[in-house]
Amino acid sequence: MSNRNTWFLSLLSGIVAAMIFATSVGAESRVSPEDIEAVTGGAADRYSLVAVDDDILRVDRQNGTVSVCKEQNASWRCNPVPLAEDAYLAEINDLAEEVDRLTARLQELEDGAGDGAIVPPGKAPEKADPETGSENETSRLNEKDEKELEQMMTFTESAMRRFFGMVRELQRDFEGEGN
Repeated sequence: MSNRNTWFLSLLSGIVAAMIFATSVGAESRVSPEDIEAVTGGAADRYSLVAVDDDILRVDRQNGTVSVCKEQNASWRCNPVPLAEDAYLAEINDLAEEVDRLTARLQELEDGAGDGAIVPPGKAPEKADPETGSENETSRLNEKDEKELEQMMTFTESAMRRFFGMVRELQRDFEGEGN
């Protein structure tokens, strides 16, 4: 990120914080004293509070963190508001890493990657068997599955032969009726 963008984001954050602080003085009067005590934990001068619907927006004056406080089961629970800038920076970093990875992969493919065979991402190239000199052609099926597959193929072949046999018989019957 350039210095200009960083400066602009800092300025924008300052303006938003000033607006929150300015409105918090009037908004604190809408928050009951009991809620102020519960949400601030006795440090009312440290936080600015803004009533938002049934919740309270709590801004820490010391470090600038913002939390949304909700009343749950007769007690107040404050959860920090995620910073959009951090999320954007994390996304930018993830995308930059992906671009670097893809650029390296593209360079690898353009350079030929060894014997010139293009290998899809995530797959390792198959290596030749040193004993036979042929490619490794191990089956992915176990012996039981191979046996079941062979039985299904035999059954399918038998069914197809019977079906085509019936079709030939029907053709002979139709040809015989035509005479």
